[in-house]
Amino acid sequence: MTAAPAAPCQNHPAREAIGVCVECRARICSECVTKVDGINHCVACYAAVADRGAVRRQASASGTSRAGAAVAAVAWLGAGTLLVWALLAAALPGGG
Repeated sequence: MTAAPAAPCQNHPAREAIGVCVECRARICSECVTKVDGINHCVACYAAVADRGAVRRQASASGTSRAGAAVAAVAWLGAGTLLVWALLAAALPGGG
């Protein structure tokens, strides 16, 4: 009869855990662990991290960036100013 591992994996009770998930603090074995930059993630938490990253990338790719919106606002403001200046120049006495 074999003794149970000192710290069993949450998914495989017969296997010894080699790490702890940084998100949910579950003990995980070498088969269940995914290391990213030396940080342990269990399968479920790694999937959640990947989903958050995909949503973030999709949102930044589909929407207008703040810098692009600022450039567009400045361009519209400049065009409006030139239009008003041209209309005033034509309407006032002595204008073109």
